[in-house]
Amino acid sequence: MITTVTLNPMLDKTVYVDRIQRGAVQRASRMEMVVGGKGVNVSRQLTQLGVKTTATGFIGGEVGTLIEWLLDSEGIGRDFVRVASMTREGVTYRESNGTVTAVFEPSQQITSHEAEHLVERVGLLMSRSEWIVCSGSSPSRETENTFASILKLATERSVKTVLDSYDRVCLNALQYRPTIIKMNKEEYERTFGRRIAGTSDYLTAFEAFLSRGTTLCVITDGPGVVYAATNDKRWMVTPPAISSVNATGSGDSMVAGMLYAFTRGWDTERALAFGVAAGSCNAQQWDVANSTLKDITQMETQVLLKTL
Repeated sequence: MITTVTLNPMLDKTVYVDRIQRGAVQRASRMEMVVGGKGVNVSRQLTQLGVKTTATGFIGGEVGTLIEWLLDSEGIGRDFVRVASMTREGVTYRESNGTVTAVFEPSQQITSHEAEHLVERVGLLMSRSEWIVCSGSSPSRETENTFASILKLATERSVKTVLDSYDRVCLNALQYRPTIIKMNKEEYERTFGRRIAGTSDYLTAFEAFLSRGTTLCVITDGPGVVYAATNDKRWMVTPPAISSVNATGSGDSMVAGMLYAFTRGWDTERALAFGVAAGSCNAQQWDVANSTLKDITQMETQVLLKTL
């Protein structure tokens, strides 16, 4: 099983309107709801690929109850920690001409006790987990060390981990040697205060990560080239040229694709290619992290890997 941890989930609504008219009452043609959050996206794509997964994190209030119902309706395993504050909502207005406007509520506030409860919950899930995936941002100051505490437990118990975060949450967790670290270029620059201008900068970043004990490092750049490294190899991975519809969750789909590959015993190069293909497939459709195995496998044939 693969356990995913999302500290800052959201009920994500998409409202379809002809066009937004400021100051006027408007009627929507339809509305869709889905559970948002980076770890949840990883679990959703893994479920689509037939991999057993459990999503955990914080949920609260009536919105939290609705999130549980939505996950159950998708067949996504869940084991969230209930908290006192209400889970946030986000509303995306999608106009008929393709214009998209999103409004996200403030993150819920988490107490130190609630944060400790989540670490305990993940500790229980570790006994039957092959991987623990820690993804996304922190909702409050009290959870800035939560990923670090989870990775510390996983390291002590020899459970493999993925860290896909940034800022202080990432810096705090790095000392516990995540098996895989995945970031995008903007997150890396923001977290470490170093600009990536070319290949040599990627390689310098990888040296720092690998020296801390990480096994695989991946830095993405939107639809551009993906750079990756292990202790003995460096790669430049070029995604297929696609028409992007909705890039939300593409990085999460990539993580899910790589983990799918590793659970099947594929080597790192094949895992990278499949992961990049999963991210590209995701960007081609509006639904987030819901690509089929057939579509990803077909997309994989168009991914180009170059050893540096």
